[in-house]
Amino acid sequence: MSLFQQIRARVVQALDDMASQGQLPEGLNLTAVTVEPPRDPAHGDMATNAAMVLAKGAGQKPRDIATTLAEHLLKDELIDAADVAGPGFLNLRLNPSVWQSVVAQV
Repeated sequence: MSLFQQIRARVVQALDDMASQGQLPEGLNLTAVTVEPPRDPAHGDMATNAAMVLAKGAGQKPRDIATTLAEHLLKDELIDAADVAGPGFLNLRLNPSVWQSVVAQV
């Protein structure tokens, strides 16, 4: 599993947690949720479109979803920072230990 797949799994788990806590409706289609490099590397290590693609189905503003998702992801030991950008993208900065483990595998 690539690092991007691992972080996407963490994002999906956070979204599932949000649904179980009533912060998102149950049963949203998460297949369009992506985690990829941000357009500008200065914005972080990875970015997710989760809030943007789920907003309509959730009946919520993308920035509101992104803010709540950021709160959930900041509880994850792999995530050092989660910043809402633009209309609702979420830029992620990973814990340095993540990169150390990647380098060790090379």
